[in-house]
Amino acid sequence: MDKMKNKKFDEIVIPENLSQRMREGIEEGEKIYMRNKRNRMIRRGLTAAAAFMICVGFFASQPALASRLPVIRNIFRLFQEDYSYQGDLDAVAVKLEEPEDTPEEMSVYTKTEGGVTVSISEAYCSVEAIYLSLMISSEEGFPDTMTDMEDKPLIHLKGTTEYSFCPNGSSPATGTLEGKFLDSHTYVGIYRIDILDIVGNDNTLREEYGKLDAFDMSFSIEQIVGDKAEPEKLDLQGKTEKELAAMTDEEWQAFMEEITPEDRYQYPNQYENWWYDGPFSFNFHIEADKESEQAVIVDETNDTGAGLYRVVKTKFEITVEEKCEEERMQNGVFTVVLDGDGKPLPYGSSAYANTYAIYGRNVSKIYVYVCDYTEYMDDIKGYRNNADFKKILEERALYEKEIVF
Repeated sequence: MDKMKNKKFDEIVIPENLSQRMREGIEEGEKIYMRNKRNRMIRRGLTAAAAFMICVGFFASQPALASRLPVIRNIFRLFQEDYSYQGDLDAVAVKLEEPEDTPEEMSVYTKTEGGVTVSISEAYCSVEAIYLSLMISSEEGFPDTMTDMEDKPLIHLKGTTEYSFCPNGSSPATGTLEGKFLDSHTYVGIYRIDILDIVGNDNTLREEYGKLDAFDMSFSIEQIVGDKAEPEKLDLQGKTEKELAAMTDEEWQAFMEEITPEDRYQYPNQYENWWYDGPFSFNFHIEADKESEQAVIVDETNDTGAGLYRVVKTKFEITVEEKCEEERMQNGVFTVVLDGDGKPLPYGSSAYANTYAIYGRNVSKIYVYVCDYTEYMDDIKGYRNNADFKKILEERALYEKEIVF
């Protein structure tokens, strides 16, 4: 991988002399990266993967047969060690098998629309998230797709979900897949639905969800969207880099509005994305794993206005919920969690920054620190890889708490 892709945002210091526009851009990039930062051990050459590739290669050579590609039913096994929330998903997942004697056109877990076929083959549900494994095949082949810092294709799903325990009907389901192209016609990956995507801020509904042994779920994928490997560039109307750099923030903003086509602000758009339209609609019965849950209720705030409500640990993740006064939240906070050995826990792929991956870590106890956002980003963050990071957090955090499970 390119060395620039390996550059850690934790090591970046934003120069004070940058324009406000550039500073905001870098800071926003940091926030996105911190939310999605992953810690994984990539292992190549799985025997099962090689077998699948032989099968997939045959069908890829005959695109018309792509929609009949045998469904790979062990996607968790293929990617669980190269995933944001590492762990043995394969051992706890439910395999979604078609009922016996189901005609192909009546398939429950495989849907085809416009030459694109989507199959869902595995499901796992904890108190914090639902994990689904997907296989997507395209008769025409996938366009060249942009990858993230870890060389993973950027593919997103747009759709809706409904749950039998949820009285409010359908809710938006928008998220990113984590996976790989097996070849130009076949993609396999894992899709995670966070509990907060389901219940939002409704604590009553969340408590009800936590009591369920099973429930029914409908999942309709309206669009599969990829980021183009080479997005179309804006027409800078012949302006040089020197002329652009000389613009004030107001001039830059006005110029960008002038040269940006109106439909480029849409998502997806023809300049930056490729996409397939559905719907690909599925209905499943989900069994919930509650045995692995450990929850610690703290429910306290100190004199700085920062605090902690609860911490929940499952097989694959720890979720931390702060409890901060309104003024403190407006000023911004940043939460850091260290494992029992005093090492920072990595962020998983959740859109919610306070979910952490725990694979291979000592999490019999953890240390939670709530910091001022600006102070953390401008200074404390720079010590993240230092041996005395825990001591620095103890000295400078607004709030700290040791949690024992």
